[in-house]
Amino acid sequence: MSDIDGRVTRTISTLTLIADRVTRFSGKLLLGVAVVSIGSFLLGLAALEGGIRNVWIVLGGAFGVIAVGAALIARWRIGGVRRQVPAIAAEVRTLLTEGRRDAVEVIEQFHAPAGGGERDSVIVVSRSMSGLRGVARHGLAGSEHLVKAVTAITTFPGLAAIAVLISVVFALLIPIFLLALAL
Repeated sequence: MSDIDGRVTRTISTLTLIADRVTRFSGKLLLGVAVVSIGSFLLGLAALEGGIRNVWIVLGGAFGVIAVGAALIARWRIGGVRRQVPAIAAEVRTLLTEGRRDAVEVIEQFHAPAGGGERDSVIVVSRSMSGLRGVARHGLAGSEHLVKAVTAITTFPGLAAIAVLISVVFALLIPIFLLALAL
């Protein structure tokens, strides 16, 4: 029984470490995306006029909502992992006690960092676990909190990429809008 307790403790500590790192990163991501997207949108409103301004309101507003929304969803999901640690620990303990092979595969993934180091980036760690998404959804019946934790970690890179790509486009538009205001 102590082997199971040790594995549960290692799994939860690794999951908590990943969740903490991703939470810190996602907070900074949300702040940066919000500042760039909202700033660029407001500059566009000031710089444009006529029909193109209406187009900017629709397109800029939609893409701004998508960028900030993706960062917000990523932050919200990963924040939920930390709040559910006791429930996740109970689920991990139950799955290990039952000896289910699919569950052990997911749990063992938490013990093997992507690059073998403790300083792996958030994106690298999340990507290394992305192959577990299908196993987590279909193979861990009755483990709702563990499934949500794996989903939060594995979907983070995609949501972050959406937010960053749209923010880069907004950032590239800032000099154009400033030039239009200056003329």
